[in-house]
Amino acid sequence: MKSPADPKPILVAFVTTLLLAVPGPLRAADPAGTWKSEFQTQAGQMKYTYQLKTDSDKVTGQAIRNRDGEIATNIITEGKIKDDDISFVEQAKLQDQDIRIQYTGKITGDEMKLTRKVGDFGTTDIIAKREKEAPVAVPIAGKWQSEFDTQIGRQKYLYEFKLDGDNLTGTAAHELNDEKASADIKGKVTGSDISFNEPFKYQDQVIDITYSGKITGDEIKFTRKVGDFATEDLIARRVKEPAAK
Repeated sequence: MKSPADPKPILVAFVTTLLLAVPGPLRAADPAGTWKSEFQTQAGQMKYTYQLKTDSDKVTGQAIRNRDGEIATNIITEGKIKDDDISFVEQAKLQDQDIRIQYTGKITGDEMKLTRKVGDFGTTDIIAKREKEAPVAVPIAGKWQSEFDTQIGRQKYLYEFKLDGDNLTGTAAHELNDEKASADIKGKVTGSDISFNEPFKYQDQVIDITYSGKITGDEIKFTRKVGDFATEDLIARRVKEPAAK
């Protein structure tokens, strides 16, 4: 007669399965950043910017209120974040009187649905939306060279870029069949994306050339659209400046 199977391995497997099936703790939503909201109250139309910081489950920061062009900046205290639940207090003043404005609500992605309680005066439901931070422009100032074939011959280019914020200016100097010319350029740099326009003069005709591309280190891959005549892909490479002695 066979002895009964040892139940221990089965029990261990069953317990392990149960433990794996139990979800881990939910990750708390992160309110850190800048949020904006606009809403109507008994005191008029309000525009708010909330600048929030987090330290573990604590929330601090400031609330910047704009009412008919009158700006007030108030500190945020007693802030808490647990999972997607958030609460904080805006310490405000109204006609030299201290007012506690209490906020409670939930964060869903880049949106906060809040109930705003102004002392004993009134309660308003509002929505605040997270401000997206603009990507930092890739360093592009300096000279870049490119050489490529076109329908009107082989072209050699020297681009010189200047950057002010995300605004791009500079020059595009080209050489075609031993003839040289230069044009001022204007455009934008957003993160690693670049675009600009070059007014190209050919046989007494000015043609608008648009460039769009992506910067990767010391190389830019461009698509160059010459009016309605042609589109070319090209690569421009950074000109290395000699090190100062």
